Amino acid sequence: MLNIDGIQNKGITANVRTQSAKLRYGLGTYTSSRVQNDSFTLSNSTAIAKKNPIETVYEKFLLKHNQNALLEKYMQPEAIEKMLNNAPVVNQILKEKGVNPVVCLENLKSIENTHVSSTVTYSKVLAEELNLSKKDKDAIALGSLFHDFGKIMMPEEIINKNGKLTPQERSIIDTHSNIGYELLKTTGMDSKALSIVRNHHRAANLTKDYLAKIVSVADVYSALTEKRAYKSEMSPEKAFEIMDSFVDSGKLDGDIVNALKNYVNRNQQKEAA
Repeated sequence: MLNIDGIQNKGITANVRTQSAKLRYGLGTYTSSRVQNDSFTLSNSTAIAKKNPIETVYEKFLLKHNQNALLEKYMQPEAIEKMLNNAPVVNQILKEKGVNPVVCLENLKSIENTHVSSTVTYSKVLAEELNLSKKDKDAIALGSLFHDFGKIMMPEEIINKNGKLTPQERSIIDTHSNIGYELLKTTGMDSKALSIVRNHHRAANLTKDYLAKIVSVADVYSALTEKRAYKSEMSPEKAFEIMDSFVDSGKLDGDIVNALKNYVNRNQQKEAA
């Protein structure tokens, strides 16, 4: 686990750098250094920052062509330092939980190509199944990609615990949604995507954020069906059995769960044919 001063700058892949350079060239005077170091400004400590419109175009390009490059762009030391400086409430939230605020990028990097990737995939599937608008589909893609961003501030020993969390440990982990929201709010990220980050762990009967409910279903299904240090993979049938119980208790939206069931069942039938 590293503090902010100890994080190494990993950069973006050569292929994406080439593609993004072409994009920036077409947009005129927007330079590479600005893309890396001047992506957002904050008008005050509480407001959501305003993002440069050209930066927004660049990030949509990355979201479509290389989502990992976009995620890693936000995990650069300069970007994280700026977020933390503009969101002092993050340190306050952690200290109130008795946690020393330390950045650990590995918490997110370790699930970047597994849990994060599959949550994005299922979220996009649901967006199609539910016939969402183009704008909402974009918000779903962005919000699901960053839904666990707050885990970069979670204690490594809790994230990687091989066993059941204590109530205190669970209360710490539960802060990651709000922490992710507070950090990303300073970057000028799309407000619908920010709402997904903040609300995706809220029970369906406690939030009106429909897009967050969608990502919540995708998030739960991904977590149940993937192998983790403390559990083996779960079949879709068993996963949906558990998710149905979550619907009964108000944690998940039943219509959204059914939409995912329909998609999974169709795919299973295609594979069996």
